[in-house]
Amino acid sequence: MAKIEQIPILLLTGFLGSGKTTLLAHWLQAPEMTGAMVIVNELGEVGLDHRLVEASSDVPLLLENGCACCAAQEDLIGTLERLFWDRLHRRVTRFNWVLIETTGMADPLPVIDAIRRHPLLGERYRVAGVVTALDAKRGLERLSEFPECRNQLLAADAVIVTKTDIASMHEIAHIRSRLPDLAPHAKVLSSANGELSATELLGVLATCPRCGSHAHGEGGHEHDHDHAHDHTDHDHAHTDNSARIQAEHAEGVTSAFLPLPKPLAWGPLITALETLMAGHADTLLRLKGLVRLHGAPGWHAVQATPGQGITRAEVPIEEHESPRTGFTLIAFHEPAAAIASSLNALIAIKSARDAVASPTAEAP
Repeated sequence: MAKIEQIPILLLTGFLGSGKTTLLAHWLQAPEMTGAMVIVNELGEVGLDHRLVEASSDVPLLLENGCACCAAQEDLIGTLERLFWDRLHRRVTRFNWVLIETTGMADPLPVIDAIRRHPLLGERYRVAGVVTALDAKRGLERLSEFPECRNQLLAADAVIVTKTDIASMHEIAHIRSRLPDLAPHAKVLSSANGELSATELLGVLATCPRCGSHAHGEGGHEHDHDHAHDHTDHDHAHTDNSARIQAEHAEGVTSAFLPLPKPLAWGPLITALETLMAGHADTLLRLKGLVRLHGAPGWHAVQATPGQGITRAEVPIEEHESPRTGFTLIAFHEPAAAIASSLNALIAIKSARDAVASPTAEAP
């Protein structure tokens, strides 16, 4: 009997602000990623990450809202099932493998479990690797508060220590010293400036650390390995009566969307964002969104994480599109809607002051 072809899945995970999307956008420019189908999962009413990778991928898919390990799990399973049939009947360009970027709040263990338990997906797909991004500066700060972060490391086949360009040697050494306990099955890689070659990543995932062979190849091994692990068999995972792995989530995490339909001046906006992050450094986990700016044509993606600064990048938008502009905020122990309201007030105040100070000037 002919062996059933299984489509490999690469699961990219990591906590909020760890740099997953930057890594993904970089990888998708590499020839090794040719033939991949990309699925981007986001938490929040309006997505941004899929737009940041669209320039590098043909048709990335966006799960509109929710976390792949719980609220949007059925969406993910349905998407993978539909992709298989579309591929089989040639309704989409044939893809050789699937890359899934999960939201930063996703617990990967239920995602892996759901794929393996599904009658079709378990037969036609295989989880070939779990890659976890870990911020070198702040990646360990949330371990005690967020079980998602711990499980992302525990499930990892490879951990990428990101942002090593802005971390000190002491911070990098400390985080690497903790990884043997936190990610016992993972190989450890490093990324500076959001870059790590796809060649290096895929080589690490394909090579068995014990014998040097291709552990994740379709042929598998002819011998057992002590390092091998089953992502669905960790003692810490909560299960229900049918033994399905349930997502572990920290309590008190909320998200909110602040619509900003009108163009803004960059100067007052960045001042408002800096003030907001300083005032909510312990509760604001992540801010990201799409805005229009005075004096700067096009659409701009703005992202901010307390302690890590603010970034801005122009995003290509199709002429026929009219995306919603504004920010998605994710917060912990403080309602995200309240922080969004504070930001709205700050933007109004800073913009009014800027207009009084220079009534005819536009920010670059």
